[in-house]
Amino acid sequence: MTRPTVASRLRGRAALDPRDRADAKRGGPDADLTTFAHARGLEPLGSLNPSGYAAALPMEPELQSNVLRGTVGGRDVVLWHWRFPWPLDGDGPVGPWTFYGVVSRYRSSVSSWFTGDDEEQYVGVPCTGVATLTPEAGLLPAFTVRCGAGTRTASRRAVPLGSTGAVLDAERPLPDGVVDALARGPLAAVVRAGARNAFFEVAYRFGTVVLRRNGYVTGEHDLDGLLRMAVDAGDALAAACRPLARPQPAEQPLPPPGAQPLPPELVPPAAQAGALAALAAHFRLTPEDPRAYTAAFPANPVPGTAFAVLRGALPGLPPTTRLALHTEAPVPRLNTGRTALVLPAGGAAPTPPGGVRLDVPGARLRLAVHGGLWTCSVLRWRPLDLGDVDLLLACGAEQARATGALPA
Repeated sequence: MTRPTVASRLRGRAALDPRDRADAKRGGPDADLTTFAHARGLEPLGSLNPSGYAAALPMEPELQSNVLRGTVGGRDVVLWHWRFPWPLDGDGPVGPWTFYGVVSRYRSSVSSWFTGDDEEQYVGVPCTGVATLTPEAGLLPAFTVRCGAGTRTASRRAVPLGSTGAVLDAERPLPDGVVDALARGPLAAVVRAGARNAFFEVAYRFGTVVLRRNGYVTGEHDLDGLLRMAVDAGDALAAACRPLARPQPAEQPLPPPGAQPLPPELVPPAAQAGALAALAAHFRLTPEDPRAYTAAFPANPVPGTAFAVLRGALPGLPPTTRLALHTEAPVPRLNTGRTALVLPAGGAAPTPPGGVRLDVPGARLRLAVHGGLWTCSVLRWRPLDLGDVDLLLACGAEQARATGALPA
């Protein structure tokens, strides 16, 4: 059995702005963004999941629509209309915000077989999300910048974001200087602009920056503004994290694991760690420190954050090859991410920053060449799985030669 979807636990609707009540009642937007997408060179995906964005989108078709993806300002960006699952309790939608048009049916007797506790329940709230991959921030813990009423929901760890009136609420303290750099940089302008809305947050997790605001945004000017804000937020975070990077040539070996413990969200379960050790032994690969790998390749085009890296001469590939497992969710809880072959880019032409799909029947492969790296990755989603490594090796070696990363 699997845990019930979030959409199946919606118990009503609400809006954060009186103008959003009709959208809340409808359960979705009344506009289609396909024309806007084509005019901006973006790909309209409907309610489909964009690869590499499990850290941002709900990944449930009932909760996302008008999903658009493409390159904006040199970054891979996704925008979507979000039927946001707002937590609900017996008193209504949770939190210090003002809600409008609330219709809810909280079920106090619903019991979860999964946890033994009451299932979380929600109301659907019209929101718009926009996200961009920001691998440069891969060494940071997850955090949320909370604005307006949201500041009253922050944890005791929260710190002021300069003079913006917002607070930055992180799972762990950020490295020295990062918060000050964010407060001085363009992120502060993004936060000030977004805080004019009834609800606005900027969040970061697993190499992805996410902006969310109330309402289904449909006007071209406002949509362009949201896309630009996401790029500015990604650029601001990348600049603030630049002192943390330790760029290395892709051919350079990296230190072994163990110099510093991995944060808890990147520690694999024992069974998965055992499978990794067996894979390394089978191919005679050398484990490398995932944090050193993240610091060495700040523009890495593989989505998510690495939690395991193996280096060595895989079949048909040179000793400069790496097999890296990236995650877009806490590894102990959810095995969601991509397993990637990583090589020096060589003579391969760059792809768009988000990469391109490879037309391989029955496989979810993606090729991305960016930041001096050539990568070919396969989706990993089954519990404790390492991904289809055999398929990745078979297709990856062929693609590396076909694209010029390796001699033909």
